[in-house]
Amino acid sequence: MKFKEKNKFLQKFVACLTAALLASSFCGCSPESAAYKSIDGYEEAANAKKLYAALDSGHLTTVDNSTGNTTMEFSFMYRPDGNLMYSSMSSEGDQVLYEFHNGSEINRREGGSTDWTFILQGEEGYYTYTRDDPHPYTTEGVISVNAYALTDSKVEDAEGGKKITFYYDPTQLASALAELGELQSFESTIWLNSEGYCFRLDQKAVFDNGGKEEVSDFSMYIDQMNEITQLSRPEI
Repeated sequence: MKFKEKNKFLQKFVACLTAALLASSFCGCSPESAAYKSIDGYEEAANAKKLYAALDSGHLTTVDNSTGNTTMEFSFMYRPDGNLMYSSMSSEGDQVLYEFHNGSEINRREGGSTDWTFILQGEEGYYTYTRDDPHPYTTEGVISVNAYALTDSKVEDAEGGKKITFYYDPTQLASALAELGELQSFESTIWLNSEGYCFRLDQKAVFDNGGKEEVSDFSMYIDQMNEITQLSRPEI
């Protein structure tokens, strides 16, 4: 398997996006013709997705706002031959996975182990990523705006760019997120700089879980865009 998502909510949200896209294709709501394109800020968000996917390098950090814990870090750059180099950390509870891929060899450390394992090019389990076969954290989907379920938005000037808050119809997302409880509300906010790049994304979902309110609230930060020129295995 190329990629194992460690954060449960992120994993379910990706599934939700997939389900929504499939539903929109069956109902004839194509991205080019659907009414949600008239929602303020949608075109800017769609452009930010494209700008992100076109980056040559960057760094992501995901923070669980309920605990303040960093749940994921991902730094990447493309080599001259087109292969992706990346260094990643993902955590869930006390389980932490580190992975470093120099474009020719995979280094991995997980489950509290103090030793690195190595998978060399040509060995079983080896893989590489390119722009044509991308890592999920280098795709447009990183800036997740589920257009199919959008109902409204609010656009504000902020930090020399724009802050766009999107509101969703929870009934459109409830089925895909049912494992986490009965979805009551979902909203996302993206910050764009003066050039239209997304540098922050917040997503907050409120669930009713057997009469108990539970909140999934996280922020993702994007920086060092097109600034990384070398990567090395993390010192742990």
